[in-house]
Amino acid sequence: MEKTLLGEDRLKRMVEGTADDALKILSEVGFGTGDISRAGIDAVSDTETARLCSFIKETAPDDKIKKFFLLPYDFKNAEALIKEKYLKTESELSAYGLLDVKELREKIFTDSYSSLPKYMAQALLAADKAFVDGTQSGLYINGLFTKALYNELFALNVKDKRLKAVLLSKADLINIGISLRTRNFERAEKQYVHFGKVKERMLKVVCESDFDTIREQFRFTEYKDEVFAALSGIESGAGLKEFEKLCDGFAVKTIKKDRYSSQGILPFIRYCFYKFADIANARIVLVGHSGGLTHEEISDRLREHYEG
Repeated sequence: MEKTLLGEDRLKRMVEGTADDALKILSEVGFGTGDISRAGIDAVSDTETARLCSFIKETAPDDKIKKFFLLPYDFKNAEALIKEKYLKTESELSAYGLLDVKELREKIFTDSYSSLPKYMAQALLAADKAFVDGTQSGLYINGLFTKALYNELFALNVKDKRLKAVLLSKADLINIGISLRTRNFERAEKQYVHFGKVKERMLKVVCESDFDTIREQFRFTEYKDEVFAALSGIESGAGLKEFEKLCDGFAVKTIKKDRYSSQGILPFIRYCFYKFADIANARIVLVGHSGGLTHEEISDRLREHYEG
């Protein structure tokens, strides 16, 4: 199945060609629908995501790994539904997760949380209270469900060392991002999702110290590139775009360290991360072409990916 991944050469040709060229290359590997309209771009992404999530549901080596990849969709649906419950907005839901969307809606609208994942139920109860008290905000509700998701993922206690490393790094990078955005430890501490390898002391440095001190603290860590990019972006006025791009690709960067190993479940895990990256990059290329971006601008937006 790795033969159907885009790889460096295909991605380069997709970027340097036209939108039609990109779609032709995607069709060669059975990717998407072949429609370049805006709705078609969404369809390309949706079709591939649905295929990948179905593949994970059917072939994951165990339930913990299945949950690792698919629980984020369930928590995103739960967050959307609690907002719909109180704000009467129409939710954009996906069927990619493990929980049936119709049943999840019914449980949330009838306050029947007991059979839902533990931390999801806790987030729903807290969200109910916030909406009733009038203390809710978009940031607060999002924070509730992000924390709940990471509590659920860490509680899985996945044994695979690579997935553990990915999960720890995801939590670390989210917390670093929160620290850089707030620059206030008291506020940031309430938003942290879960402590990974970067502990409270280091996060306090990010919140309270000057940029030179922060650079020195992270100079010899695995997050050096991400933190340095964030600080440079803030200093230049470009913001955290480069930081966010590097964070999005960190899981693939981690998995690549064992790119030549075929032991145990690694080929399955590696393929899933590569495929999620392909879906993101295909969308970036198609949106870039439809929006009139230059080849360089599109290339700069690409995430870490399978190289072939």
